[in-house]
Amino acid sequence: MDFVELIGFAAAALVFLTFCMQTLLPLRVIATASNILFIAYAWIAGLAPILILHMLLLPVNLWRLFQQVQLRARLEKSLSHPADISLLMPFMTLETYKDGARLFHEGDPADRLFLIIDGDVRVDGVDGVLGKGTILGEMGLFSDKGCRTATVHAAGPVSAGWISRPMVIKLFRDHPDFALALTRMMVSRLADNQQALREQLAP
Repeated sequence: MDFVELIGFAAAALVFLTFCMQTLLPLRVIATASNILFIAYAWIAGLAPILILHMLLLPVNLWRLFQQVQLRARLEKSLSHPADISLLMPFMTLETYKDGARLFHEGDPADRLFLIIDGDVRVDGVDGVLGKGTILGEMGLFSDKGCRTATVHAAGPVSAGWISRPMVIKLFRDHPDFALALTRMMVSRLADNQQALREQLAP
């Protein structure tokens, strides 16, 4: 086995490894390395089809690798800043509600998640109002029963956006930025609820 064949086998081994990767960043790194080795192998061996194929694949993998590095940096950076609700907006359907209009009723099927864009809403049985930037309906959306756990009315004119349950699941799978922003907003709301409960129980 000569040196050229060793390069070819090494390139083929890297292609095999790409099928074993479970995360995208290592996959792109290995795929890029395999492209480089295949280009060297095809150039030395005079294999034009393989050379052309991997010269076309190399910039594709480099671009995807750059996107993955950018995504990781963006997600890490977002953890040090407040959750950005603007990441949710492109996926939402906007709707307005008059004073007293009901957004959803306790026991209804939890078929969508709401984000208050402007105005205030009131949760039956809970003191105070919830305002701009509040997410609603996430409990029922992710609960085992899939039902609303409270009734919510508009406390004055309200502008809200909503995303259907199937779309939320799809976005969690396909858009890490959306998933992280929504998860952080849900955790923030749970923390606020916990703090409010402590204050109510305090002597």
